[in-house]
Amino acid sequence: MHRVQIFEPTSDNFDGGGRSSAIGDPGHDSLIKARYASTVLRVAQTVDQQTAARLVSGLSRDFPRPTERPEIAELHFRAINSFSELATALYSETVSKREHLWKSAMDSAAAWLNAVNH
Repeated sequence: MHRVQIFEPTSDNFDGGGRSSAIGDPGHDSLIKARYASTVLRVAQTVDQQTAARLVSGLSRDFPRPTERPEIAELHFRAINSFSELATALYSETVSKREHLWKSAMDSAAAWLNAVNH
């Protein structure tokens, strides 16, 4: 017979409970989010405009943890702003600034990922 351990979320689980484990580490959280954002942006470029808008819009709602280092949080917020601008452009029918906004979003995600990867 196998035992299954049930994980119940508590505030200790979300802030790492003061432990220095990788899961509780805000840098690890940001690394995962930055990698995820980069991947979602690449995928969003290959799908229809409305699907891309929904994917990119979702990225703009994922904020840094309160315990994140200020310089990383700033890069994360910059990326969120560029994701939000791109999502807005994708939801509208105007194409004018879309290419620039894709580049801005990709560059922001890359800068964020680069910062947390080191």
